[in-house]
Order: sequence, then C-alpha cells, then structure tokens
Amino acid sequence: MGDSFGEVLQSLREAAGVSLRALSARTHYSTSQISYVETGERRPLPEFAAACDRALGTTPLLTVLIALDGEDQAMRRRALLTTLTAATGTVGIAGATVVAELIRQGLLDASGNVEDWGQVVADYSRRLVVDPSPSYGVALAGQMAIAQQQIITRGATPELLRAAGLLTQLYGLWCGNQNDVTSAHGWYRTAAMLADRSGDTPSRVFVRARTASRGIFEGYTLRETIDRANGALGISNRPSLGALEAHSALVHVHALAEDLAGGRRALGGMLDVAERLPDSGPDGPTARTVSFAHYLEARVGTPTTADEAWQTAEPILRSVPVWWREAQVYYGLSLVRRGDVADGIAYALTAVRALPTPVRTVGVAVADLLRAVPAQYRSAELDELRGYAAAGDGPWVALGS
Repeated sequence: MGDSFGEVLQSLREAAGVSLRALSARTHYSTSQISYVETGERRPLPEFAAACDRALGTTPLLTVLIALDGEDQAMRRRALLTTLTAATGTVGIAGATVVAELIRQGLLDASGNVEDWGQVVADYSRRLVVDPSPSYGVALAGQMAIAQQQIITRGATPELLRAAGLLTQLYGLWCGNQNDVTSAHGWYRTAAMLADRSGDTPSRVFVRARTASRGIFEGYTLRETIDRANGALGISNRPSLGALEAHSALVHVHALAEDLAGGRRALGGMLDVAERLPDSGPDGPTARTVSFAHYLEARVGTPTTADEAWQTAEPILRSVPVWWREAQVYYGLSLVRRGDVADGIAYALTAVRALPTPVRTVGVAVADLLRAVPAQYRSAELDELRGYAAAGDGPWVALGS
C-alpha cells in the first residue's frame, strides 16, 4: 500500500474485490474520475472520499486521510498508513470496525501515547461473552494486527507479548464459537508460545487452563484435558484466573463422566480460588464459578440441587448473555432428566432463539439435552431445537479416550 490517497484507494478497492466499474456504480462517479484519483492525476474532494468509504465499507478511513493532508499532519498520516498496511496484510480491511481501531491507534502513536493493553484485553474478554459475532472477530483480528505492528516497531516487550498472547487466546475461543475448531487449536498453541515468551506467569497459566476448559468441547480427549489443566496448575497454583479455569476444566471432566462427587470437589477448587480474587465485573470469578456449579448440578445433580443452582446462577448470569443462554439450555436438560420433557425443550428453545449469533458451546449444550430426550418423544419444538445442535461428536465421546 502506497502513501498517496490514490494508492490507498486502489489497494482497498482491490482488497475488497471491487472493480472500477463496480465502484463507479456504487459511488456515481465515472470510472475515469476514479482512475484519475487512483493514479494521482486528480486531487480527491472530501465528498468523493466519503462516497468511496461508504461503497467499500471503510468509513471513515479515506475521509480521514484527506483531513490528514499537509505537512503539519505528516506524522499522523504516516502512523495511520503504517498501521493500516500491517493490518491489511494480516487480516484485510473488513469494514468500519477495524478501520476505526486503526485510526485510533494511529492517532495514539502520533501523539506519543501508549495503548493500555491490559484494558484492551479486558474489553475484548468481556465482548466475547456478550456478543461473539463475526464483527467481533473482525475487530479482534484488527487489534491483533496492531499488536503485531507494535512488536515489530517497538520490540517484543513483555507487556506486548502478554497482550498478544491473551488476544490470540481470545481469537481462538472466537474461532471455536464459530465451529472452526482446527483454527482454534492453532491459535491456542500460538497463545501459549507468546505467553511463555512474555515470562508472565499468570498469563502462561491462563492460556493453558482456558484452552483445557474449552478444549474438551472442541475435540480434546479426556486425558489431554486433565493433563492440560494439571499442567497449568503445575506452573503456578496460586489464586489466579488461570487457576480458576484449570479447576473449571476438571469440573467439565467430572460432569461429563457423571461423577457428581468428583465434580463437586473440582468446584470446591474453583470456589476457593474465586474467594481469593477480586470480583472483576459481571463476567468475573463469581459468575464463572456459579455458571459451572449450575452446569454440574443440571447435568448430574438432583432436581432439587439443579433448581437451587439455577436460582443462584440465573440473576448473576443475566448480564453475560452467552453464559446465561447456555445455562438456560442446561436447566432445560435438568427438566428433561426429571421427566418434564416438553418444558425442558421449550426452555432450551427460548434460549437459543434469543442468541443473536450461534455459539458452539451452546450448540453442544443443545446436543447434550437432545441425548436425554426419550427416543419415542415427538414434537414440532423438538424438531426445531435439533436445528440448533452442534454438528459432530460431543465432548462425551472423549470419555473413552
């Protein structure tokens, strides 16, 4: 990507797979007018830039490039273009979300300010459990590209490596949500390597433990899950979010094995860690722990313990939509297990209909519920619910591994 407006326009147009003729149709400027701007033979006007932004989904990049014209804006323009070039090569330009991030970062760099990477990671962690939509993945990929560019230009500092590792872990979790399990595993491996290079022990523990907790839903065997959880605790068993995730992975294992006593022991580990950590918000240690307590009791507990766990979890999880909807499906499973098949199906169906974006873990929960429905049961609601189930083998298959 070049430095001139025309070169940037041409790069963005070609990256989007838009021909001159198609851009002309979308902007109502002639092909010759667009071509003259791209070759530098004609100076673009703001309204032209705005029209191209709208047509290419890059608002407000091209408009801002014009605003950054002139010697007094040269530094900011170079910072923006440098970051944009790096991001385009990594993830492509995919709409205004990434572009806005690039502009913000370029302006930060130019002003001499440093990104608060801890807050960036916290923000994206929160968004993952609120709305893990395709636009989230695009924005996160753009943020990873910015981290990559800063590592190249500023050096591989522990702070940047830590942030890159945690962002990479989140991207793997998002890929898993999108049913791209193979890519998810690759991102998990990269996250572990980056965390190791950062030398930050809590991050090293977290990425391994979070992978173990999710991995059993994404094809990891029982042995792999246990080994990864214990491996994370072997690095450090001090109270941390990583230790919390390691114990959560063990809750998963026992719940799937229908070992209620073992699951409650593992849950005790989560509770012990959560009590020693500050509650960092709606998706913090408390919410994470009550979510797993409900999962365990709904899947293998008694009707009474399942109801008690749901009464505790439901008001806490309402502000974490993905966890809340998953928990609703598992409460539906508890209803099916006690014989309230129609109510359980209806409860789960209400939950999955409310999700704006399909999420694999919720789809696995649906598949889990469907396994408990009596073979002879028939209903239109059951037929609809089957459409929300995750395809392929569920994590219960890993129990034989």
